Amino acid sequence: MAWQSLATRLATLPRVLAGPVLRKVAPRSVSVWLAMRAGSDVTLTVLDVLNAPLATGHRHSVAVGAQLHIVCVTAVPAANLVEGVIYRYNLSFKFDDGQAMDLPTATGLQAVPAALCYVPFGLPSFCLPPANLDDLRILCGSCRIPHGNGRDCFSIGDKLIAQASSNPVARPHQLLLTGDQIYADDVSASQLMVLSDAAHVLLGWKEQIPFDDAGGKADVDKLLPFLRRDPLEKAGFTSEDLDGQLLSLGEYLCMYIMVWSDVLWPATGDMPIFSDVSKATNVVLGGDPMVLAKWFGTRVRKGQHFGMDKEAVKLELFRKDLPDVRRMLANIPSYMIFDDHEVTDDWNMTRDTCKSLYGHPIGVRVAQNALVAYTLCQHWGNVPEDFEGTRPGKALLDLVDGITTDAGYEAKGAALRALVSVHEDSVLATRPANAVFHDANALTYNYTVEGPGHQIIFTDSRSWRAFPTGTVGGGVLIPTEQLVAQIRNTPPTGERILIVVMTTNAPAVEPIRSAARHDVIANLFEHYPDVYEAWELPSIHFDRLMSSLTDKLPLVGGKRTGALAMVSGDVHFSFASRLLFRATTRFEDAQPQPVNAVVAQLVASSFRKQSDSTLGFHRDGYGYSPNVIAWMLIPKSTSQGYVGWNTSLGSEKVVGQRGLSIAIPFTPLFSVKLDQPTLQTAPDGFFLGTAIDPQTPWDYSYRLDYLTPPEVTVPVDTTPMPPVPAGSTPDQRKMAAEALRLAATKYRMYNAGGKVNKVIGVNNFCEITFDWHPTNASLRRLHHTVRWRKDKDTSAEIQLSDYVVSLDPDDASLPEMVPRAMA
Repeated sequence: MAWQSLATRLATLPRVLAGPVLRKVAPRSVSVWLAMRAGSDVTLTVLDVLNAPLATGHRHSVAVGAQLHIVCVTAVPAANLVEGVIYRYNLSFKFDDGQAMDLPTATGLQAVPAALCYVPFGLPSFCLPPANLDDLRILCGSCRIPHGNGRDCFSIGDKLIAQASSNPVARPHQLLLTGDQIYADDVSASQLMVLSDAAHVLLGWKEQIPFDDAGGKADVDKLLPFLRRDPLEKAGFTSEDLDGQLLSLGEYLCMYIMVWSDVLWPATGDMPIFSDVSKATNVVLGGDPMVLAKWFGTRVRKGQHFGMDKEAVKLELFRKDLPDVRRMLANIPSYMIFDDHEVTDDWNMTRDTCKSLYGHPIGVRVAQNALVAYTLCQHWGNVPEDFEGTRPGKALLDLVDGITTDAGYEAKGAALRALVSVHEDSVLATRPANAVFHDANALTYNYTVEGPGHQIIFTDSRSWRAFPTGTVGGGVLIPTEQLVAQIRNTPPTGERILIVVMTTNAPAVEPIRSAARHDVIANLFEHYPDVYEAWELPSIHFDRLMSSLTDKLPLVGGKRTGALAMVSGDVHFSFASRLLFRATTRFEDAQPQPVNAVVAQLVASSFRKQSDSTLGFHRDGYGYSPNVIAWMLIPKSTSQGYVGWNTSLGSEKVVGQRGLSIAIPFTPLFSVKLDQPTLQTAPDGFFLGTAIDPQTPWDYSYRLDYLTPPEVTVPVDTTPMPPVPAGSTPDQRKMAAEALRLAATKYRMYNAGGKVNKVIGVNNFCEITFDWHPTNASLRRLHHTVRWRKDKDTSAEIQLSDYVVSLDPDDASLPEMVPRAMA
């Protein structure tokens, strides 16, 4: 059957198009997000183990389109919800046309109620995170593209919940989505046709896109696949995949619905094909046979007609896992943050990319649409309290509610851009350091998630960047005042473990760092669009980040002591690194602040975005290089040492000498002058070894280790875990938890073997767990467990690789790297 417009089948679809998605869960609030094709008053009821109601919340949906209504409803219990309990929740609907429905009816899942819940429950369920870190399970990941290579690994989370659904000790407690939930700049032509059609049908009006600087506009449906690249390139968009860039608000909203639910998807085998695109293009181009023949010939020469056939196969594979994805999202609290692809590739990466995007009407409109959609679909559930009363989120809901025409949307554009912090380049050019910024009453996208044994800080390093060097290089990922606002000024962490979400790596692997250091040379051989996206070490900005992070650690004998974890994604492969940070005085400390800390960096990427490059990392590990020139530039050591001084910038402090690392008469030695406060000292190379003057002792040091998982991988154990016995005492629950922890430890021991220099470069899904001793730091470990399938085998059993990070700052096997002293 050929592809047909959504208009021909919309009335046959269930009223709930996507969701329920369980969002923020705290002892005093539970929030659930949904997208519907009809307006409704939605009631959320939280139930205890006996199905008695504990909390109820009501909210009416927001009409972002004539047939697209979004809601995030929150229930507030009278008494705190507690850990160790599996709670259920239910939803009921009173639609604007008077029809009342329960959750199975509204979702169209009456015949398959298990589609939204796990055995033995008849409703979606969840549990709160525990205070005991030995029992805490956090799932995480990033970067998911529907027509990507390999199988989508996002659905692995569904299997992990199903395995322990009735056991609150072993069940995963939270899901962290750390960026690129959608790829707005790289949508397959087939899916873009579906999205654009669905946007017009659901919104009920067609958005006029300002496609040139002279005021020209076009209905977005006229900008078909393969017709978008030219106007976008003229406007300075830098993505390599502009044929499929989302443009309209409706397209962005429908994209979220399509990656979280299979409801809007056409029947299997009915996705648009190249002939559908060419027929529609014929209409847009006015039916001129010569013009169409030229257009068609160009696409055929580029092989895009073959590309759509291949993409269709990949899209069907993605679509098969969506029911599992939908069930997972209904049953675990999820927290999200954007990266660049929620808007467009390279969003706010450099001053030049900002100038291009915000210097043209089409760029301003696309950024506006992307961030309005992000706010409605992702951020509303992160901080639902910001969408109440007089808060900026509620102001945004009021603006988008009930828009019925393009003119109505256009009239509210300035107010919406102020709320989501989209500014024209003429404004940015007047700002200090050309910085992108937020107005006083705008939404802010950084936030914290508070648990009894852990705290999660979600930082925003995209919409606050500064560019003090102008068009040269990248920017400051989080300016100094935002390090204070986003990290230092968050609620005290106390004795809890701190987890910080950074959408970009801190630092990245050496091939990416080398490409950034040698960006001109690197781009001669292969395009590296993200060379300015990581926190480089050494750099002033990295030193400032470490100072801010360690301010959150507890004081032990006057010294900031302990461990924290940083979670990031972005790069489409997964790995872990360990950073030992010791200081008597940190950079820019007004008063000495000693530190003895470990930072575990956990990179979790991608759910579905593997490529030849990521497979190269999977094969070769941290030393992967795409060509001979790159191989010559990339350092091969996986352990590095740095020392730094708390000195004023530009002081050119002389701290040592550089030359041969052995004493040879008449060897020329060069004074080491600091042009920034931190200097790499290890590995100490033979030809250019660095020796430090004992008269200038360093104030702080870093030891960075890129970690390796065991070489041996084994199939994941999917044996269901038993529930906690009814009526069990706290001591019995503690014994059960200990048994499960020991079983997991034995499984990791079984998975041990010889080490290999390994990065997981195929699609994967990550989990964070702890071996935590309440008093003995030497026994504390963090496990970054990566689950994946063998390359090109989409049906293969899930494999497991476990990076183990010692959280003991005094671990004798990973000591401080002390540099050579100058003779």
